Amino acid sequence: MKWQLFLYVVLTCPLVSWGQSFSYPVPPDSIRDRNGRIEYMTKHFWNEKTVSDTTCFQSPKLLLDYLYLLKQTNETDRYVQDFVSLSCRQERTFGQILYWLDNILYDSSSPHYNEALYMKFLDAVILSDADSVMKLIPLQRKDIISKNQVGKEAFDFSFIDKADIKGDLYGIDAPLLLLIFNNPECSLCHKTEEYISKNDLFQELMKEEILKILTITPDADYDDWMGHCYPSNWIVGYDKEKIIYNQRLYDIQRLPCLYLLDKNKRVLLKEANYERLCNFLSENMTNNR
Repeated sequence: MKWQLFLYVVLTCPLVSWGQSFSYPVPPDSIRDRNGRIEYMTKHFWNEKTVSDTTCFQSPKLLLDYLYLLKQTNETDRYVQDFVSLSCRQERTFGQILYWLDNILYDSSSPHYNEALYMKFLDAVILSDADSVMKLIPLQRKDIISKNQVGKEAFDFSFIDKADIKGDLYGIDAPLLLLIFNNPECSLCHKTEEYISKNDLFQELMKEEILKILTITPDADYDDWMGHCYPSNWIVGYDKEKIIYNQRLYDIQRLPCLYLLDKNKRVLLKEANYERLCNFLSENMTNNR
């Protein structure tokens, strides 16, 4: 409903004001088709005055509106580069813009999480005229995001099970492998374990040997891990050397952190939560079994 109202306002109505200096660009009457109007609005959304106005970035609303348009254009890369090139010269607002982009596109709990689009902004910032200090976090972010991308093979790692037997990710043979990073003291991890254990689709996939579940504790007390009772049909592992965290093999923003891998350990779903995982499996498995 929110986006329907937004489209109605900005694509069909007169000028709308926001903050002290922002007005949504209004396409000329000569541009009648929806795609053309979106392209026009995306191109003219920002100018020097608006990107320097701190009131425009006190909340993420304008950026959300802009990103909504941006994802529908045919020239996303160019518009991202233009926006970053314009905003990186604004000392008062550039930090705010990067902060909101982090929260909107990079935070895996965000409903607008979009790693591919976020990467475009990172590349634009790194190549821009921004101060070198402002590029430090984007450079770090790009390094970690480049690992385990959707469609690429996941990083291998070793672990021990509760019998102190060593195993590794690529040693697990399964059409689908759900990789769960967890902590035995994490209450949300406990809830996720319970949800998965009671979910009929998960249990059917495991019974049919389509899905296996590997839960890894990457950074917790060994005794706490040993004392926690995981579901009996899960593979339970512990990163004794803390290599996953120390070498940042995976971008674990919060726990539990879920990755879904195919039989070749290619990433199908990254940095997911329980809801995203269920939606993905429902959409992709129900009619393909």
